[in-house]
Amino acid sequence: MRVPAVALAFLVAIATPALAFAEPYAVGSTLPEIELPDQHGAARTIDASVKAVVFSRDMKAGEVVKAAVEQGGADLFDRNGAVYVVDVQGMPAIIRALFAMPAMRRRPYKLLVDEEGVKTADIPGGATHPTVLVLDELKVTAISHPASAEELIAAIQPPPPAKEP
Repeated sequence: MRVPAVALAFLVAIATPALAFAEPYAVGSTLPEIELPDQHGAARTIDASVKAVVFSRDMKAGEVVKAAVEQGGADLFDRNGAVYVVDVQGMPAIIRALFAMPAMRRRPYKLLVDEEGVKTADIPGGATHPTVLVLDELKVTAISHPASAEELIAAIQPPPPAKEP
């Protein structure tokens, strides 16, 4: 019985550094399917159908997203095959419970919430400006950090279809 415990400890010891030093997603990276609850607690999955992930870690980045929704409409993300994900792990639990989550529940669009920051740890940026990962079957084809509502809207809109010669 002692050997399996030692083996398990060894596996954890060698796996932990790999997790701690994972590289942030970059163009060419492939995201795993990620399941997170939305602001109402319903499980949602970032899967191959998602065309863009809009991500934020702080209020300034969230303000850009709110402004984009005000300009583009409450269906901005759905219309463009995008999802909005927020990492709230840096927020004190009491603030999250009493203020942030109730405010998020009042929003007219879906947003996914990573309360522990683990599932979104490899998404670059997200502070001050949101991060937009443009995806094709979960493969990252572009990354941007829009500073305005207009830039965010442009980043998640699919490119126009190519004209035939």
